[in-house]
Amino acid sequence: MGDRELDALFKEERSLGMLAHSSTRYEQRLIFCYLANTVSRLRHTSKEAEKLFEWVADNADVLNLGEIVQPPRRRSSGDRNMGPSKQKWQTLFQALQDKNSKTKNAPEDTTAQRIRRLGKTTGLASTDVEILNFMIRYETQPIIESMTEQVFDVSIRHGSKLNMKGHILHYLLNKSIHTILNRFKPDAPLLRSGLISINCDGDLKIMDRLYRLAIVPDGANIDPTRLLLGATTPSELDWSDFDHLAQDRDHIEGLLKGAIRSSASGVNILLYGPPGTGKTEFCKVLANRLGAMIHSIGESDEDKKEPNRRERLNELKLAQCLVGHDRKSILLFDEMDDLLSDSRPSGPDFLFGFSHGYRHGESKVFMNRLLERNAVPTLWTTNLTDEIAPSILRRMMFAMELRMPPPKVRAGIWARQLSRHGIEASADDALALATEFDATPGVAAGATAAAKLGGGGLDTVRHGVRNLSRVLSCEKPSQKPPDRFDPTFIRADQDLVRLADRLVKKDERRFSLCLQGPPGTGKSAFVRHFAERLGLEIMQKRASDLLSMWVGGTEKNIAGAFAEARSQEAFLVFDEADSLLADRRTAQRGWEISQVNEMLTWMESHRLPFACTTNFVEKLDPATLRRFTFKVKLGYLTTEQASAMFRAYFNLTPPKALAALPVLTPGDFAVVRRATEALGLLHDARFIVNMLRTECEAKPGQTKKSGFLP
Repeated sequence: MGDRELDALFKEERSLGMLAHSSTRYEQRLIFCYLANTVSRLRHTSKEAEKLFEWVADNADVLNLGEIVQPPRRRSSGDRNMGPSKQKWQTLFQALQDKNSKTKNAPEDTTAQRIRRLGKTTGLASTDVEILNFMIRYETQPIIESMTEQVFDVSIRHGSKLNMKGHILHYLLNKSIHTILNRFKPDAPLLRSGLISINCDGDLKIMDRLYRLAIVPDGANIDPTRLLLGATTPSELDWSDFDHLAQDRDHIEGLLKGAIRSSASGVNILLYGPPGTGKTEFCKVLANRLGAMIHSIGESDEDKKEPNRRERLNELKLAQCLVGHDRKSILLFDEMDDLLSDSRPSGPDFLFGFSHGYRHGESKVFMNRLLERNAVPTLWTTNLTDEIAPSILRRMMFAMELRMPPPKVRAGIWARQLSRHGIEASADDALALATEFDATPGVAAGATAAAKLGGGGLDTVRHGVRNLSRVLSCEKPSQKPPDRFDPTFIRADQDLVRLADRLVKKDERRFSLCLQGPPGTGKSAFVRHFAERLGLEIMQKRASDLLSMWVGGTEKNIAGAFAEARSQEAFLVFDEADSLLADRRTAQRGWEISQVNEMLTWMESHRLPFACTTNFVEKLDPATLRRFTFKVKLGYLTTEQASAMFRAYFNLTPPKALAALPVLTPGDFAVVRRATEALGLLHDARFIVNMLRTECEAKPGQTKKSGFLP
């Protein structure tokens, strides 16, 4: 029976009250035992004794005590307590003892067996098991709930103080108050295992999932681990989908193999990165590769609502107890910042769900010890590490950052999803989707599943992912060189074609370029062309992508850009580099200097192609240019280049007027080509030259002629 079936069954039986009519013989024994224990400890003149006698009389038919118990005379306001007489009280006690004796040999029902097995697994004492047994029956058997609430005038379901519950359990279980309270100490098994928690207000609460022990039908698997933890769904990804992280991926595999083999404690692994990069799926794939069962902790509560911090912590503690002896189990704690955030929560959960006067420092100590002593290897995931306390991060054995997979890996994911959903597509189609969209595996799965439901094909998939990309910002412009691009059309102070040929032939990867020149001279276009020849993807970053309003934020973004380029083996390009490498001599703030220092540090250590483009080389820090392997200055086209571009772009003979335009760039030809194509004037050489003149006059320092163009 799966988690969904368990949840549905629990919800249905709770709402319909079906359990009220299904008391087992063992539960009848418990009822008479609870009543007999309570009667033996109460004075017949007490208020509770009067209420108990009334309750027994009201339920005499159900209890088969109709001939023995008659309700006492109801007292009016102002009357003294009119509880049962001593004789009636003794008669009731004897009758309950007889009932208890007759049912004492009733075998344990399935719920009791499960609770007993749970107690053995988690190291509970016999009194702990009795406490759990009562609290679960209270939630699932209305007759026990009715007895408790009427006699003691308290609702346990809506929370009650520890001293009140201890008082109740003292009577029902026939245990001393001291014995009961000892079972609720912070280091006692009930709290240490997470089965029961006490919040900062002193309210006692049983873990919601324990109700599963009572609602699953007889004959079902009575293993409490399966009922309380369940298992994660299989992943749709493969081990090869993480080839771009091969070194870190394989390291984690080896680490966990050793941990499982040696039953090592304190094994914690951190997986971090943006949403949708496959952190959870990697954990599932890893567990499958290791042949281990993976349990996901605290994804939802019994009502399918988001669990709070206390609930997730209790489930983590319980999971450690339940599978701590199992060498083939791994725990997965998604969104670890819910539990281990460095920010200070407020309200009832401000002590991570603990009571007993814990201070913040002591709560941190507890969490640190929990990580150091956990018996089961635990995988922790988070989108951001900023909110995780350094003391927590130091207790991780290894940390792996998951970023967006490179296009080749994404192409494999797309191909598998398309095939899985029966959508015809070639390898080139899958690669086109991967190149056009920075879509995560989840987006690929959703778009292909939606296309299948609608009976669509590849066009439907592309339409779906394009619409999703608008809200997820995963659509990206083409990184290929512009149409009709030819590096010979670029005017530079060195032969760029020869430079590219030599570096490609030598298979050189560690170099940097600084491309400087006016807008449109072909800086970005050449880098894209060069990357294509090297067989590398372009990773383009603008200054606006990296500059942050927070102190230290820009430096972190710069380091992240270099790290991302390394992980994807991409050609990193910084546009508008003068904003990031400004002259430190003119800096007015400390962060202006630190961001330049950060750039220089990574430029020197980066082992892949790296380029910066700028329109204002004079604004660069003097130390910057020394760090670039190649410095290339681009300028306006020569007359010969302009004529060659005119023929290539328009298939027309260049007019003589073209030679009078001294500040033409390749970008001007691309713009005019699009404009004349839209207007249907590709054949009109005179109109084309006039548009090129307009582009030139729009440049800084150029004089615009008045009147109509000739």
